[in-house]
Amino acid sequence: MASYKTRFPMMGTFIDLVVHHERGEALIKECYLQLQEFTQRFTVNQAQSELMRVNNYAGIRPVRVKPDLYALIKKSKAISVDPQNPFNVAIGQLVKTWHIGFKDAKLPTDKELAEKLQLVDPSNIILDDDYQSVYLSQTGMQIDLGAIAKGYFADRIKDFLTANGVEHGFINLGGNVLTIGYSPENASQTWNVGIQNPLAASRGDICRVVPLRGYSMVTSGINERYFEYNGQRYHHLLDGKTGKPISTNIASVTIISKLSVDGEIWSTAGFLSSIDDALTYLNRQAGIEAVLISNQGDVFVTNGLTDNGTVIQLR
Repeated sequence: MASYKTRFPMMGTFIDLVVHHERGEALIKECYLQLQEFTQRFTVNQAQSELMRVNNYAGIRPVRVKPDLYALIKKSKAISVDPQNPFNVAIGQLVKTWHIGFKDAKLPTDKELAEKLQLVDPSNIILDDDYQSVYLSQTGMQIDLGAIAKGYFADRIKDFLTANGVEHGFINLGGNVLTIGYSPENASQTWNVGIQNPLAASRGDICRVVPLRGYSMVTSGINERYFEYNGQRYHHLLDGKTGKPISTNIASVTIISKLSVDGEIWSTAGFLSSIDDALTYLNRQAGIEAVLISNQGDVFVTNGLTDNGTVIQLR
């Protein structure tokens, strides 16, 4: 079977695609174009993007958007209004104020945070299903899809590839992994994906391997994006109640699910104040399995997984 693979920079990370198909080269080129379009439309980093039109009209009027963007914002809001978890699609102003992951990252003052916290209530996202419009009812509010968009993009790419007859493929959007079937090159008929040790000094230190077949795996961790100020490290996972990085004994949350968008959601929503709370909460979510690593390096898994100390598998 013909095998095609590529790596290219996009969305501030590297994209890896592997397609086992006789038309794999052409399909990969189309995937590139689709990802490019998604990135341009759904970003807050381009002033004229479709998402920024919504943000720019905050407090002024509703903005009609295309069905895919509307559906993603609607799904994001539904999770965001649940007070039990830290996922918040309306957290844009806080993200912008800290700007962690960029050269101009800074430690905001308490006054700045107090001002921004007035603008992060997801219930102020007003949706009109009939007109497919989004209205941010407070001037200055900003939606940020950074915690969910890559998962959505990965799912759409998988849909495109499978619709074109691909039975074996691997999609990696900067660590957000989604598999199609299994690897024909692997005798165990899986794609083996590593979970990085979030406490390691450098990337590439794998603490567990997860054999995947048609599943997605997404990780959020305190080691992914951060900046240091006066000897203290501040990670990018922000608490919409305090305006500051989430205070927790969790170092990383890895979600294993059918849909990558669900992995994106729950890898953030599962970042609760403790390992115990997160395990209890995530065990209640249908179709979601999780691997939690504590800030001491201990590994915990939800009820649908087994861990032998090296390999984690679905039961």
